[in-house]
Amino acid sequence: MAAAGLRPVILAFLAAALWGLWWIPIRWFDALGLTGASGGAAMNAGAFLSCLLWMLIRREPFFLGPKAVLGAACVGVAIGTYSVALNYGDVVRVILLFYLAPAWSKLIEWRFLNMPWRWTSTLALIAALSGAFLVLGGDIATTGVTVGDGLAVMSGIAWSVGATLIFINPGSARPIPLSAVSALTAALIALLFMTIEGDWPNGGQGVLIAGGLGLGLLYVVPILALTLWSAQVLRPATLTFLLTAEILAGVISSAILLDEPFGPLRVAGAALIVLGALSEILPSLFGQKVDPGQGRT
Repeated sequence: MAAAGLRPVILAFLAAALWGLWWIPIRWFDALGLTGASGGAAMNAGAFLSCLLWMLIRREPFFLGPKAVLGAACVGVAIGTYSVALNYGDVVRVILLFYLAPAWSKLIEWRFLNMPWRWTSTLALIAALSGAFLVLGGDIATTGVTVGDGLAVMSGIAWSVGATLIFINPGSARPIPLSAVSALTAALIALLFMTIEGDWPNGGQGVLIAGGLGLGLLYVVPILALTLWSAQVLRPATLTFLLTAEILAGVISSAILLDEPFGPLRVAGAALIVLGALSEILPSLFGQKVDPGQGRT
């Protein structure tokens, strides 16, 4: 593969790995006093302001079609609910339950985009749902489901809807305007949760808020823009494969840094969810051609 063709692959892999580490700044701000949704609100607000400043300085036109705006807003809902879920739930469970997203995407593509339902689609759905069952401890009773679990699933659904709306016309929108809409929506979602909880930062937390705004520029903007750009450059099967780096980075880092249980059921569940996420590349392994226009997740 030429260097020019390898670059988006490397950047997408890097962005996915950094998304897998997103829980670290969320939990770090929570430990320092920006509890609940406050840390996510500060970082996403910083990301939005950075994108806005970039567009003003570069005089970049803010032109997005209705579907692109709605799609970017759904991605923002996904980011906002995901960041809140990381504070209210077990990190590994949140990451894995979010990664039911490829299964939701296949259902959306089949039902609303008239894309064919293949054997890989059935495999992805069965593997993802079976994996979720094992991640939740093999218990389908709602008494074992936490707020974080519910938000993680909601986040994956929102991501699937948003990605479908944005990526059905690749290259039709620039990454920074898309990132601005997503970051603003994510910040508003966090503010909604802060209002519900009544958990607002106090006057002595200005330094922490400034740190969150700065991290929005240094951390959130690059990975958000890279993710949105890569999805318009790479083939869907390649992108889906690369995004599994998020699962690996999140699961490994949380297993090392947190005292969270990770027994055989979770290992099996994680393997099934990864299998579901990788289903797009299976046809190529069996010698079947993969249509680049199919299966955007």
